[in-house]
Amino acid sequence: MLAPLTNQQSHEDGSLSEDEYHWLVKRAEGGFGIVMTCASHVQEAGKGFPGQLGIFSDQINTGLRRLSSAIKQYGLSSATSYRYAFAYGTYRHISTLPF
Repeated sequence: MLAPLTNQQSHEDGSLSEDEYHWLVKRAEGGFGIVMTCASHVQEAGKGFPGQLGIFSDQINTGLRRLSSAIKQYGLSSATSYRYAFAYGTYRHISTLPF
């Protein structure tokens, strides 16, 4: 299994970047049994660092569905790692307070 890595390659809006997409698909090509994304925030206000992957809207999830399909082409499973920053994040990374 490829363990989740915090690589800060996502776009600032939380969407999956092409660099991150290609990096994770290359891991699938390499023969890992499961490919897991980096720490992903489940609410826009839960962002903990710049370049953090998000999974909080249908628009953002389009990139994750594309990634999942690409990984499945290699016969592998994919998973998303969740991380909600809340008290560990800083206000400069989010647009609203999470409460």
